[in-house]
Amino acid sequence: MSFSALVKNEMCRIQNEDKCCALCEISAILRLGASFRREENGFFTTSISTENAALARRIITDAVRLFDFHPSIAAEKRKKLRGHTVYIAELKGTFATGIALGDMGFMEIGKEGNPLFSDINEIAGGECCNRAYLRGAFLAAGSISAPDKGYHLEITSAYPGEIDRVRSAMESFGIKAKATARKNHYICYIKESEGIADFLNLTGAHKSLLDFENIRVLKDVRNNINRAVNFETANLNKTVNASIRQCDDIGLIERYIGFGNLSKDLRAIAEARLENPEMSLDELGKLLDPPLGKSGVSHRLERLHRMAEGVRGRESGT
Repeated sequence: MSFSALVKNEMCRIQNEDKCCALCEISAILRLGASFRREENGFFTTSISTENAALARRIITDAVRLFDFHPSIAAEKRKKLRGHTVYIAELKGTFATGIALGDMGFMEIGKEGNPLFSDINEIAGGECCNRAYLRGAFLAAGSISAPDKGYHLEITSAYPGEIDRVRSAMESFGIKAKATARKNHYICYIKESEGIADFLNLTGAHKSLLDFENIRVLKDVRNNINRAVNFETANLNKTVNASIRQCDDIGLIERYIGFGNLSKDLRAIAEARLENPEMSLDELGKLLDPPLGKSGVSHRLERLHRMAEGVRGRESGT
């Protein structure tokens, strides 16, 4: 089961204690996940399709609890969805349904065929209702990537106005969300792990949040270890390459100039480097008498390098 499905199943087990919160949640489900069809009697039949059986049960339960009527429910196997079962909950276009839709903020179908809803704040009773609204929005049209693969949570809609409402609701809780268009849909998304964690927390998916945080900690530890290893590897490669170049310089000087023609301090560092090619500059300096710091060792090796470059220049005739 995907992480998205696990999160939605947990959300479907959350009980909305207040009627206003349940109303905001099912309103969000309709706003982002329902389709509407006008019947001959002038009322709208509303249908919601979902692969999540828990969500289908929640829609039916809330319809009974809030409006005292039973939506019809059908299950279909669809080849396009790899044979997955799709549950279709339908509210028939009747006077009672019209009253219920009005309570959820539905007003009419607009000129372009888009459903028009009132602002969610007109039916919301406070922060708890906005939490329920975001939970319903995610249940209807949300997805979240598995945290071990990446950090991405998004909610989609065919209607830009509803995506703006979702983003506004997130931002009211301090969650930084972005919106964009993708083909014929609009998306509100979060790509930062902290924002996703905050979203799971405020919508009540606390077990999923714990799983998310555990994986995030493991990833951070693994990434820190990898960065440390890469840093050490880079330093080691740098040290090895520098040592090879220094030994080449010293070997050239020994052949063409001779150690006997070097000053005492340059001869000491040259011999120490040839005998200990694997040592760092700090370690090399401690072998000298008297001991020398890293900058002093580097300075002497640089003098030897310039001397070797002079030999190479004479060899090449420049």
